[in-house]
Amino acid sequence: MLITDTIQNSALLYPEKTAIQMGDERISYQELNKNVKKIASFFRKQPFEESQGKAALYLPNGIDFLQYFLGAISAGWISIPLDLKMKERELEERLKQSKPDLIITTQELQSKINHKGTKLTLVSTIDDSIPTEEFKSTTTDETLFYMGFTSGSTGIPKCFVRSHRSWVKSFACSKKDFGLIEIDTVLVPGPLVHSLFLYAAISTLYLGGTVKLLPKFSAAQTLKEIEIDEISALYAVPTMLAALTKEMDDQNETPRLKRIISSGAKWEPGLKDKINTLFPKTELFEFYGASELSFVSFINHRADIQKPLSVGRPFHNVELSIRKDENEVEPGEIGTLYVKSEMLFSHYLNRPDANKEVWDDGWLTVGDLAKLDEEGDLYIIGRSNNMIISGGQNVYPEEIENVLHSLEGIEEAVVFGMPDSYWGEKISAAVIVNENSGLTTRDIQRFCRKHISTFKVPKHIIFTKEFPYTSSGKIARSKVKEFYTQGVSSS
Repeated sequence: MLITDTIQNSALLYPEKTAIQMGDERISYQELNKNVKKIASFFRKQPFEESQGKAALYLPNGIDFLQYFLGAISAGWISIPLDLKMKERELEERLKQSKPDLIITTQELQSKINHKGTKLTLVSTIDDSIPTEEFKSTTTDETLFYMGFTSGSTGIPKCFVRSHRSWVKSFACSKKDFGLIEIDTVLVPGPLVHSLFLYAAISTLYLGGTVKLLPKFSAAQTLKEIEIDEISALYAVPTMLAALTKEMDDQNETPRLKRIISSGAKWEPGLKDKINTLFPKTELFEFYGASELSFVSFINHRADIQKPLSVGRPFHNVELSIRKDENEVEPGEIGTLYVKSEMLFSHYLNRPDANKEVWDDGWLTVGDLAKLDEEGDLYIIGRSNNMIISGGQNVYPEEIENVLHSLEGIEEAVVFGMPDSYWGEKISAAVIVNENSGLTTRDIQRFCRKHISTFKVPKHIIFTKEFPYTSSGKIARSKVKEFYTQGVSSS
């Protein structure tokens, strides 16, 4: 089964049904099917260098983005979404790694991308004059279709690739575990270059639902869409949900909104409570995953027993293994998390060293340290590459951040190590606090001592007004650390 297979079926079953809408612009399934076939015909006529064609999409959020993504993969090509917010150096790095055969962009954006010999095609030149041709596809569910990039917290981002099968099997999670079906209208308020929102849109189309897009995220516009339209599901990262809560004064009368689905970072306890209050009739799904792993575990904050630090139980088609020194650990013990499912990525591009590090006989790890409790609920302790070694002790910043987030008055927090001649690394925390909180360094440290070992308590608290974020809505930990440790030496 291919990602695009069901679009033609939907076009036959309900041709006039809206497939995608953004503002006043909408497109039916019949039109979507016709346009995807037309674009696929265009791609099949284009030359490519290696075993598969690769198309970089440098396009604004919108219907065209999804149509060209689907058209390329329908033709057996690999689509490579590029973020419009990336600087020239970042774009060059990604183009250098992925080596696309073609770059699709608009007349307005073409001057912003240095294609260095790669053929550049404007969407305005791919018009109705291109004939749609019937063809016998050689694409299988193992064919690669998507190329993305890790966030690059350790430096140069790694380029990863996925097969059709990995997402088709993920769509089964959307249906079985989240309960999404063809009658749903799903609001996708974030950038389609972010894999969560691209997945949200493509999975909805695969299931035969309606996708609503925003040009860019706006808390006010998101609420307006929910209130005036028949939105039944919303995908969002936690920072978006926090913005929504600040935009709202009281309960939202949105009986049609059945589900909020979130990932990208752990929900702060206070945020979950606010969402529960403001959307009292909406199921709240939080899931844990990674670019390489796809879906791993999820929790329904309405239906499941509340374990604030847990990321839930595995999806129906996922197996978990927690290992230390190559051996399975007992419940409650911390080890490296390994995942097995049919949703895993294929490989990192041109990185045999990195592929060897993450794969182990069909099991995959991204280095997350985790534990399982007696009931099978999963807890993510931290990333091994974020680990701080302070006074000879291994400290995982995420554990401390969870404690800081539970302190009323702290809105966001990042923990990192600063060079120190005595400790090796001095545990430090940068925090954004509520203006009316009145919190001091002593207050925060006293609170931490009640919940974590003394050696884990931040010795240095930095109060700030804002953090840099990655395109996926996460705090850019490496940039925060770099900013505050600049010029600091351990001597």
